[in-house]
Amino acid sequence: MPRSPFRTRRPRTLTAVAAATLATALAVLSAPTAALAWGPGTEPAQPYAQPSMPTVPKRGCQSTVANPAAPTGATPAVQVIYAWHDGVGNNYEANVEYIAKVVDRIDWALDESTNYDQHYNFSCRTGYDTSTYAGYARSLVVPEKIDAGANPNTPASTVRSDLVSAGYQDSNRIYLVFTDFASNSDAYQCPSGGNSSGVHCSAVTESWTTGVAGHELLHVLGAGHAWMAETGASYVPDIMYGWWDNWNTDPGFRTYYDPSELSASFYIDPSPSTAKVNVANHPMLTAPVCCDVGANNDLLTAEQRTVEAATPGSSTSTFTTSGGWHQVTPACGISTNSCTYFDGRRSVQLNTYTGPSNTSSISLTNRATVTAGRTYKLFTRLRSGTAVNTQLQLAWYNSGGTLLSTSTGATDTLASNWLEYRTTATAPANAASVRITVNVPPQSTTGNQAINLDSLQLNDCTANTGGTCRYDT
Repeated sequence: MPRSPFRTRRPRTLTAVAAATLATALAVLSAPTAALAWGPGTEPAQPYAQPSMPTVPKRGCQSTVANPAAPTGATPAVQVIYAWHDGVGNNYEANVEYIAKVVDRIDWALDESTNYDQHYNFSCRTGYDTSTYAGYARSLVVPEKIDAGANPNTPASTVRSDLVSAGYQDSNRIYLVFTDFASNSDAYQCPSGGNSSGVHCSAVTESWTTGVAGHELLHVLGAGHAWMAETGASYVPDIMYGWWDNWNTDPGFRTYYDPSELSASFYIDPSPSTAKVNVANHPMLTAPVCCDVGANNDLLTAEQRTVEAATPGSSTSTFTTSGGWHQVTPACGISTNSCTYFDGRRSVQLNTYTGPSNTSSISLTNRATVTAGRTYKLFTRLRSGTAVNTQLQLAWYNSGGTLLSTSTGATDTLASNWLEYRTTATAPANAASVRITVNVPPQSTTGNQAINLDSLQLNDCTANTGGTCRYDT
């Protein structure tokens, strides 16, 4: 059965004057008019600006068929459709190259989200010279009339029904549909990445932008809305929630996408849902290959980031403690869930006795490999029921395991809610590995303290595009 559709925008109408303006704008691939009800919109620019429209890398065709409604061959691929109806008219020739550029942007954004080379597979039709952009765009984007479409609004469900009737329900296809009329933007996900249950797997969007169209397409691949904390609050710096500003995919590698660790999967909805996914495994995508240059990478494993394998209340060898003891945060409510977590279903709890002469710490047991001279940034979410001071530390070791130096971040006073803390440092000469630590220095107050730790990430800033680090949250 399909998931419930994810609604992104309210339906709106388009005037004849605006429609003419749209056709003119698209014909020259110029910046869109903000007042348009559908079609081009403002492109997201975080964590850094996308290429200008003419220079977006051309993705190309991974499957070429004579009839897009009845494709042959076994390559799973995304079919792009331009949908129109008589109420607005067929503006395919004016729109096709712009839509193709948006599709190219969607592929660029996925690949650029990480330091792994990964792309969408797209299906094209025969009969066009794809060595030219004009031919490629017309091969990639197929026009289809929605016979049941009508003004002022045509629901996405009507668009889907019409396309299914036209044959667009192949088990090796997902359909990305750009409507040239007022509709709603939403997505239907299919089991195992195909239409094996007779479900029409498609993303329908009236907003021709990387943010909205890419968001809906990722929904079809299995991603949920990016969320955080036990309340399911939104995680905005991510295309799966903050699509208006952000084109990047899962910047924390913690919600639905991790091309560096295909064996890992992540809870895509808050408790009590048990649905898990790693979109990087989807058959509509190429196999991820390390390493190119993108917005973000991470040197930790999924278990180090999200502490998912150990049982609540148990110890875990993933972490080592000094001056106290630790456990996976005990369960409450649902027996498999930690009582207090930021990310997924687990967090780690450091139990310590603080005072003017007491120190304690919790560290990742395994050290990540680093390169001398590169800049690294440590992120983690911390909370405590009382005001406890902590410091993030990066301890640098040489290849023989000898401690070279320690970089200590600012002293922060924890709050009762989850906040992200971070520190940046450069690996010294001869550094080969780093140990990640949350340190509890001497406190002015004395007593038993419990600190919760979750959502760790270690970013190699130097390896990222422009030498920048992951976009702060």
